[in-house]
Amino acid sequence: MFVSLNKKFIYTIVIFFIFMSLIFLYSFYQTYGMKFQEELQSNIARNQEYVNLLYENNNLKKELANLAKNNPDIKLSSTVHKKNPLALENTISREKKRISELQKSYDDRYASIYEGAKIVGSCSILIIFLLFLLWFLLRRWVLRPMKILTEASKNITSGNLSQRAEIEKQRYFLDETDFLIDTFNNMLDELEDGIREIQKTENFLQKIIDGIPDGLRVIDQNYNIIIANKAYYKQVGSKNKNLKCYEASQHRSTPCSTAITDCPLNEICKQKKKHIHIIQQFAHNPNNHLYINAAPLKIADKLLVIEIIRDLSDDIKFSHQQKLSSLGFMATSVAHEMKNHLGAIRIILERLIEKKDSSQSETQKLLKLILQQIIESIQVPERLLKISNLTPNDQQKINCYENIKDVIKLMDYEAKTHGINIKIEGKKDLTIIGNENDFKMVLINLILNAIKASKANGEIKLTLKQEKKHVLIEVSDDGCGISQDNLPHIFDPFYSNGEGGNLGGTGLGLAIVKSIMEKHKGEISVQSEVNVGTCFSLRFPKTNEK
Repeated sequence: MFVSLNKKFIYTIVIFFIFMSLIFLYSFYQTYGMKFQEELQSNIARNQEYVNLLYENNNLKKELANLAKNNPDIKLSSTVHKKNPLALENTISREKKRISELQKSYDDRYASIYEGAKIVGSCSILIIFLLFLLWFLLRRWVLRPMKILTEASKNITSGNLSQRAEIEKQRYFLDETDFLIDTFNNMLDELEDGIREIQKTENFLQKIIDGIPDGLRVIDQNYNIIIANKAYYKQVGSKNKNLKCYEASQHRSTPCSTAITDCPLNEICKQKKKHIHIIQQFAHNPNNHLYINAAPLKIADKLLVIEIIRDLSDDIKFSHQQKLSSLGFMATSVAHEMKNHLGAIRIILERLIEKKDSSQSETQKLLKLILQQIIESIQVPERLLKISNLTPNDQQKINCYENIKDVIKLMDYEAKTHGINIKIEGKKDLTIIGNENDFKMVLINLILNAIKASKANGEIKLTLKQEKKHVLIEVSDDGCGISQDNLPHIFDPFYSNGEGGNLGGTGLGLAIVKSIMEKHKGEISVQSEVNVGTCFSLRFPKTNEK
């Protein structure tokens, strides 16, 4: 129960005064009143006894006198006859008067006691006045400053940092409480300036992380989101900053089950892992695949987890741009092939013009050559158009050997430019079910990577094999290879270390290859050794002829 200091002082003063008054009155009465009363009763009893003896003496004298009168033979002492009864009465009267005077004296003494009690009462009133004066001074010098500091502290606790403790404008006699209030106000000024600087820094940092296009959030071990950027709140579809991480991303009321969802916080905090790379879907947009890169963050002995969240749907759009870029890259190859065929046609026509008298059979032979070269020239842009036709949902029967030949023809110029030979081996009748354009895009990406990784006079080999339940396609080169440290990350989006090539790519090529293989329910694996070569193995489900 709260009791103010004001009431405590008042109650203490009243109780103290009553207690002291009772003790004083009781002590005064016990010391003087009872003593006077006992003395008075003792004197009255003694005097009464004296009076009674006088009465008895007087009665005895009367009896002796009567006895002497009735018996003349009896002789009495002269002293008995000398006593006058009237004198005796006077003596008794004097004694009574003395007793009354004594009674009056005791009454006067009781009156003085009463006067003393009045003096005590006056002193008590004066003491009460002094106590109330003391209370007023304590209230003004102690309680009032404490009340001012308490009210200011309450306002500051509620968030009003502009609140200050009120002080008198004109202060003539300063004391410790005045210095305390001044120090309190100065402390608030410095605190407000410090918080203002912290807020500026926080706003600056928040603008920096808001400028990051990927989602970013920092969470503690209790699943609280410490800080996040606009991209993250857009990904979760909520601007509520007080939600737990599982509430915001998965719309759950309890932490995610590790048996269903890979939790970066659990992997880092409990299993002590350093970096986590996972793909998740948030409840706000379950069709979007999000690539989460998480790492531990230690601040002042407190373990936090920072997550970078990238929406792969934008990367899929970018993959089409990369596909067009790859086609542009191959345009030089197309132009070179057409140039070769058209150059051959030109040579043949020039020969026909020079040999006007040539035989009909030779002319027909040359015309057939011209027709063949024109057909070859027409097939080059047709192959290019097939690859640029973006129909990813079309499912059809694909002859692996023929499609690989088309891709090799498109990549032949680029390979020869680098002094690299591409060859194909294996069965020619293997077929799979899928999208022809995606199939070619897988091969184009793998062959382009092999060209970049290979050295001059190198060789790229494509091998077709039939397994029990799969069609196996191997793309191998004798290039620089991939280190064992980098090998687990080559399929991660945007992972590119530039090994083995003149230029590092965007890091999406192999991620797209893996995505296409998963769409075709296939598998991709890789074996590599530095300075020896690399072999990618593609396993597609075998075609069910039925």
